[in-house]
Amino acid sequence: MTTAYFDELAARLREHGVPEEEVTATVGDLAAYAAESGADPLEEFGPVADFAASLTPARSGGTSEEDPDPVAETWTWTADAFQDVARLNVYGDQGWEVERIDYLGRFVSRRDPQRPLRWEYRRETAPPARHGTLAERLAPDGWEPCGSWMHFQYFKRPKAASEGPAGELDAAPAAPARSVFFGKRLYLFLAGYGLFLAALAVGWFVSRDGDPGGFPGGFFNGVLAGVVAGSLVGLACVLWGLRRRR
Repeated sequence: MTTAYFDELAARLREHGVPEEEVTATVGDLAAYAAESGADPLEEFGPVADFAASLTPARSGGTSEEDPDPVAETWTWTADAFQDVARLNVYGDQGWEVERIDYLGRFVSRRDPQRPLRWEYRRETAPPARHGTLAERLAPDGWEPCGSWMHFQYFKRPKAASEGPAGELDAAPAAPARSVFFGKRLYLFLAGYGLFLAALAVGWFVSRDGDPGGFPGGFFNGVLAGVVAGSLVGLACVLWGLRRRR
């Protein structure tokens, strides 16, 4: 059932004119999410035809109550937390307005090709319970929430609010060809975090199995061994990230 669902989804996305590379990436991400969560894709995403149309409203020419403009461009993309705000503001200057953040943590954006507006973004960090308070505090300056991901809450406002006519674009550039932006700092973080966890884990196991009276020495010897193991884990994370990026 699961494989058949995603095979049909891929076929329908191709019918809507989605490039093969994007089809592969999108279906792969959704299949991985379903496998990790154990969810039935039909219950999670709904009928294949409707779900495929919702993923490609601009190409399919479809409309909905939430997006009544049939000519609006749409673009879904993601970036790591080290560069997401910078990317948001770069593409906000190109007229992309983030409408929401989906369950995979991707920015779902739209742009009016006839009268594109420039947007600016900011990110705040707070527990989900305080997101409402943040929105109230920033509202007087024109900021409105456009999505949240764990402890991050994102806000947007049109640059016309602060720059007047300069907030409008005369002509919008083409939509970016990429949809995934993971940088070197993310891979370094994954490598360092893997090194840290491996060092602690090996140190704990070595000290536990050794002489209790020599706990400090056993622990630090284990940490040293963990550094080696963690280096291998970190290298694997970096190689995995580079392969995914390609």
